[in-house]
Amino acid sequence: MSLTKIDTDELYPTEKLGPAVEGTIIYKVGEQTHFKGAYITTSERMIMNVDMNGESYKRVFSYQDIVRAIIENNTLFIEFPQGMGKVAMIDVTEGDINEFVEYVNQKVG
Repeated sequence: MSLTKIDTDELYPTEKLGPAVEGTIIYKVGEQTHFKGAYITTSERMIMNVDMNGESYKRVFSYQDIVRAIIENNTLFIEFPQGMGKVAMIDVTEGDINEFVEYVNQKVG
């Protein structure tokens, strides 16, 4: 199951899909820290789609809620304002992280 695929019915009428990446998102929830997940960009927003123990969890971010996207040592980081901080994605298995970072930074800039 690819987490980068979303139903086009979920998009706004004028919204277009952008680059997407899938890998392992590192974020602490209880005792678990590694989740298979994806970031899917659109012309309007970024969607995080995570497999949380077999259950799909989606969270939508406005580009205004993102500081920037960066790559450090083959790790993708999405930097959010205070509170969430930086969220890392390692072991990218689908998508081009360079294209993704460039797209996100154009939207937040």
